[in-house]
Amino acid sequence: MASKREMLEEILSDLADSLGADMLGSLVATPDGQVVVSTMLKGGLSAEKLAAMAAAVVGTSERLSKVVEAGDFEDALIRCSKQNILSKKAGKRAILVCVIKSDANIGLLNIEVEDAIDRITSVLGV
Repeated sequence: MASKREMLEEILSDLADSLGADMLGSLVATPDGQVVVSTMLKGGLSAEKLAAMAAAVVGTSERLSKVVEAGDFEDALIRCSKQNILSKKAGKRAILVCVIKSDANIGLLNIEVEDAIDRITSVLGV
């Protein structure tokens, strides 16, 4: 049987395959910003820095959604001129972070990310 790490790496690989050249990298991190697994190979982006910053974005966004009584936080999509960064909770134990091209299909990204999150939560539990 595959280890949790191997299963998570396969999930990220499948996500990259489904999004093709639009996907620049992805990682699974803990809510406190520790890297669990990463495919951040392109562009020399540090997985550790990205995980820490994404965890801060998710934590801040969760607090903001509570303060303004907007409902439960779902995701944070940061749109930039060259790349977009999507950070989304994967249960209570993980965050999925995807770096994609700025002109990537966000609809397809959302569908594929939801599938990946279902698989991540299955591996890690709630």
